[in-house]
Amino acid sequence: MIHIITIEIQTISFVSHKLLVLMDFILFQLRVLYKIYCAIYFAMSLILFYPVFKFFLHKKERFSGAFKVMRVYCKLWLFFYGVCLKIDGRENIIKNQSFIICANHSSFLDIPCLYSVMNEHFVFTGKQEIEKWPLFHIFYTSGMNVLVDRKNKQGILKGFKQMMRVVDEGFPLVIFPEGTISKVAPELSEFKSGAVALALKRQIPIIPITFTTNWKRLQRSGFLRGEAGPGISNVIIHPPISTIGKTKEETAALSMELKKIINAPLHDKYGV
Repeated sequence: MIHIITIEIQTISFVSHKLLVLMDFILFQLRVLYKIYCAIYFAMSLILFYPVFKFFLHKKERFSGAFKVMRVYCKLWLFFYGVCLKIDGRENIIKNQSFIICANHSSFLDIPCLYSVMNEHFVFTGKQEIEKWPLFHIFYTSGMNVLVDRKNKQGILKGFKQMMRVVDEGFPLVIFPEGTISKVAPELSEFKSGAVALALKRQIPIIPITFTTNWKRLQRSGFLRGEAGPGISNVIIHPPISTIGKTKEETAALSMELKKIINAPLHDKYGV
């Protein structure tokens, strides 16, 4: 009797294992198809909208119109990807003044999410390599956003001066402290101090933002690896961090505080 029960348990275990393998295989196929669909949609939609962006980005006085078009484009982007926003802390967004927006960079969807969340015209910072990207480069080479060459001190200094000019004109500025999409998301990569240094220099607040699920929606891992799929994008907007009265000597401590705030929901959810 015991022998028969043991055989039955082994059989159930074997079948369960096979079912799990089959489910993993099916999910893998669906993720690959979803990523292919996302890539095709992004390319085709960008080509379709490109003439409109080209018109609005031709002159600086049209940048506010370009921002509005970009918001519509990004909302459609998320809609056709099957991504819905769930936003906590919208009341923490500051109005009618410059500030720094610092978010974790966990996915290709972080940019359209920010455009969908923020109503006020803001400026993005990006790495110099974007200049070589087909079509997409127009958002940076037109002057609407800021490109930073991080490979040399002169490029960093030039970018820093451009960012100071942006905040002096009263625009919020988006800086991803990690610099690029984290390869270990949801775990944070090393934070760079540029955002905090700028905020201290101009004595403007920093608004930390955490994307807790974007890495699941479209992870940076190529077509054959990583998470991908439609679903909820959870966005947490934290209370602003004041820099009034703080000095550059506090840059390191403030950077640590910023990282701790952004990481807190990720730690609670994933233990990272």
